[in-house]
Amino acid sequence: MKQTLKPLIWLYVFLLIGEGALRKWILPGLSDALLIVRDPVLLLIYVEAIRQGVVRWNHFMTTFVVMATLAVGLSLANGQDNLAIVAYGLRTNFLHFPLIWVMAETLDRRDVDYLGIAVLGAAVLMTPLMVRQFSSAPDAYVNRGVGLAGGENLQIFGADGRIRPPGFFAFITGPQLFFPLAAAFLFGQLTAVRRRLPWPLLTLAAVCIAIALPVSISRSTVVGTMVVGACFLFTLSHLTGSIVSRIGVLLRIGLVLGVLAAALSRLPVFSQAVDVFLMRWLDTGSDNSGWTDIVLRSLEQYTNIAGYVAEAPSLGHGIGMGSNVAARLLYGAPDIVLAEEEWGKNILELGPLLGLAYIGLRFTLVFYCAAKALTALRHEQNPLPLLILAACALAVTQGQLGPPTVLGFAVIGPGLLLAALKTDAPADGPATPTAPTAAPPTVAGTDPRIPAASDRRPPANLR
Repeated sequence: MKQTLKPLIWLYVFLLIGEGALRKWILPGLSDALLIVRDPVLLLIYVEAIRQGVVRWNHFMTTFVVMATLAVGLSLANGQDNLAIVAYGLRTNFLHFPLIWVMAETLDRRDVDYLGIAVLGAAVLMTPLMVRQFSSAPDAYVNRGVGLAGGENLQIFGADGRIRPPGFFAFITGPQLFFPLAAAFLFGQLTAVRRRLPWPLLTLAAVCIAIALPVSISRSTVVGTMVVGACFLFTLSHLTGSIVSRIGVLLRIGLVLGVLAAALSRLPVFSQAVDVFLMRWLDTGSDNSGWTDIVLRSLEQYTNIAGYVAEAPSLGHGIGMGSNVAARLLYGAPDIVLAEEEWGKNILELGPLLGLAYIGLRFTLVFYCAAKALTALRHEQNPLPLLILAACALAVTQGQLGPPTVLGFAVIGPGLLLAALKTDAPADGPATPTAPTAAPPTVAGTDPRIPAASDRRPPANLR
């Protein structure tokens, strides 16, 4: 029965990666409608999941439903009468999250591995496009934006007169979340017992990811991938097995790194991209260095919470009021929002109590996934769930869910993580033999393997 759900999940992931290409180049006149192109697929997934009884109800889903109901009630009580804005707010904050558990119940470990191979294949295809975008003028066709048929809505400036290449995505937020996830699957392949990619293809994927990082001119892309790399080094200390198998893993890693270094040293575009990225890294727009600026920006969400709580009405402004859709409908200007930061938007929309509870729910989801991933690493030597967590945790906890790309990665990350906890299906290899259990002590005549005693005497002459 799950075979009808798996293609729909694949379609959801493909639309997530290719949504920007549809909006920029293929159907630019339908850019606004394609903003929610995955929603019909999502609803069809839910209909099939309910019809087949795939998903078991859990506390997370109950909490999401309760919070969504309260959000609508508070919005109506606060005089929010624009149902389109309420519906869009529900869609952004609640509608997509149940997909996490549909993916967890529907996909098995082989599905996750094959999706990971598809992600690595997309990285191989996307990197040449990003190199072309990096080398082209900001107003080139390949660098067109979304929102207008003529592509006048240009991309975000990077450094040295270049835009930040978005690849297949609409904006740079796509590569910021995509390449850490691709790196997670790359590192997972390096330590996999059953490697499903040949070494030449795996090395090609590593080279493409390494090129894409400086070409993106995005500090978030590089730092996010470095976090996944640090997590990979942590997982290596938990590998078990014979000395030969451990040495084999290290040799495979060393081989890929050696080929990677040799390939990058011969590519002029890589050294040029590194120079431009360093310009972006040092040019933070403030007196702080690159690392200091990133840390301070990350801490702002935590330090600004008190101000948003004091500013927010007790019932909030209403769910959806902080979205660009609400700004466009109410004011005709898509840039007018309640708050730029995600947590500020949550608190101002939902009110202090419900807003903080919603933020807490997002953290609880990450802690739950972290506990599952650490257990899989320690007891089953399965590093992939923890690598996926490193790639998606920030998007789940404080990513801006308004942009459809961020929302998509915040959902498929935990879904793939929970599905990766499963072991391979029996069809992947021979079943593991089980040790014979010792027979329990028995009393004479009670063991079924021993015939019952008989009163008849054996014959005197044995034949």
